[in-house]
Amino acid sequence: MDLRNQLDIFDHDPARLAKANRAAAEHALTDPFFSAKVRQDRHDYYIAEAKRLERLAAMAEKPATTAA
Repeated sequence: MDLRNQLDIFDHDPARLAKANRAAAEHALTDPFFSAKVRQDRHDYYIAEAKRLERLAAMAEKPATTAA
């Protein structure tokens, strides 16, 4: 089992990770160590990950409903 991707649920909330991914996406566009295509690919990846995490954060904010 690969534990490198396992995050602490009390320290890593999806909203904060989404914000970090958006910052990484902006940096990826100007990173001089990659070609233009790779920079765009990295930007697209970080944006997609940020959107995924924002959806998780939105689900966490909604109260759970129970059927009675």
